[in-house]
Amino acid sequence: METQKKRWVYTPHKISVWRSIGYGINDMNGASWGTLVGSYLMFFLTTYGKLSAASVGMLFLIGKFLNAIMSMLAGSVSDRLYATKLGRRFGRRHLLLLVGAIMTILFFPMLFMVVPGSFWWYLIAFVMVETANVIIGTAYETLATEMTPNADDRVKMSSIRLFISAFATFSVSALPATLLAVLGQGARAYTISGIVFGIVFAISTLITYRATWEHSPEEVAEFEKGSNTHEENSFMGSLRDYWEMLRNKSARYMVSIYFMTYFAKDCFSTAFLYYVVFVLGLSQTIGQGISSLSFVGMLVVPVAAFMLIKTKNPKINWSTSFSLIFVVMAGFFVLSLQHANLGKGTTIITLIVLGVLWQIGRQFLEYTARQVIPLVPDVDTIVSGKLRTGTFAAVQSFTRQLTGALGSALLGFILQWGGFKEGALHQTAQAQNAIMVVLIVVPVISIAIAWWMVSRFNLNQRTHKILHDEIDRLDAGGDKADVTPETKAVVENLTGYKWSQVWQGK
Repeated sequence: METQKKRWVYTPHKISVWRSIGYGINDMNGASWGTLVGSYLMFFLTTYGKLSAASVGMLFLIGKFLNAIMSMLAGSVSDRLYATKLGRRFGRRHLLLLVGAIMTILFFPMLFMVVPGSFWWYLIAFVMVETANVIIGTAYETLATEMTPNADDRVKMSSIRLFISAFATFSVSALPATLLAVLGQGARAYTISGIVFGIVFAISTLITYRATWEHSPEEVAEFEKGSNTHEENSFMGSLRDYWEMLRNKSARYMVSIYFMTYFAKDCFSTAFLYYVVFVLGLSQTIGQGISSLSFVGMLVVPVAAFMLIKTKNPKINWSTSFSLIFVVMAGFFVLSLQHANLGKGTTIITLIVLGVLWQIGRQFLEYTARQVIPLVPDVDTIVSGKLRTGTFAAVQSFTRQLTGALGSALLGFILQWGGFKEGALHQTAQAQNAIMVVLIVVPVISIAIAWWMVSRFNLNQRTHKILHDEIDRLDAGGDKADVTPETKAVVENLTGYKWSQVWQGK
């Protein structure tokens, strides 16, 4: 076992800028996939794949549902892989990164090939790509927590990750927009993009695979020694882990906020290209061009990071995001009513302004969530006495699968209800109204609910430090009775448990 400790996958390094880039570059994969599905995969499948809107909605729903179940299993399996020979050799997290990268390069290009009317071809390709993303995402979301306990280092890593994420979001819109302009309005631009992105995404994951590290099997075994753990690699054991995790107040609130905000974002992104083409009567190239304004997010990250470091209060960042999103929603609604009077030029300019504001609000939203998520597993640790970052990553991945599935399926079903005709250049007023419901009404309701939850959520850098210091004290053999009143109050507020109920498994 001694030689295994010396493997690179278990060897910590200083969290430098370059190391943070190596960690963050995997978001070329994660962020891009979410943007691809939200921005134009449904448009591609209804326009060039010749599938009905309802069929695409069902395809997304089936694919996401299957992979939501897989994500629930993947986290618990990942947490237990350190007990297997392969898990010890490659790392329980890094083994999943390697498998996911191989699957990405094999199956991603299939999704953007033109196979008209072939529901099963697209379903199989979609499920396999989603599976790769579940495997990668489950492992990836554990790394920041396992690489360092220092909240400031995590902010550095996550900030660079979000900067890369913003670039990735820009790229997946900019490349198709450029190819559409060069090659014309056709399927070739999307197919070429799919091949390029499949290669780039796989390489990005492999870079992160080599640049990061995780807890060694010895560290995990030592920390959980004497814990009231359930070692069985069973479905029921996995469900037990998730149930225990979600009884934790901070985990429950973070999952709920994550679901509502990303559901709003997915609904908007999925409907946006339809809005530009069928409500405003503009071209796909303009729609993709507006989507590529996501490069603004790269400029937002330093501002969002400064605000969070200065205030140590994610509520301020979230409130900034939600306020901007409400303004943007109102703007898009007014534009849908007035674009005929404004003329094409003014409509495009207004669309650009609203697109920039949307990207600023979206980036604040994503940045803040990514900063808070790595703090949540520690709140579970003080209750359970376990290192279950994989379990929470799977809960988060499951939530992300649901938002994508429901957002895409909702648009598909509402478009079908509204009489949307696949492949048609013009749509009825009822179909346009259906687009507006998904673009504006659903996101506004979701963000309003999320804002209420944020007001009741108290996990931040300050309270996390108090909690983490208490974990270190207790793990070193400190007496629970010696807890300070402030620490006790913070732990009870974050966990939702009474002090007598925490750290019982140790």
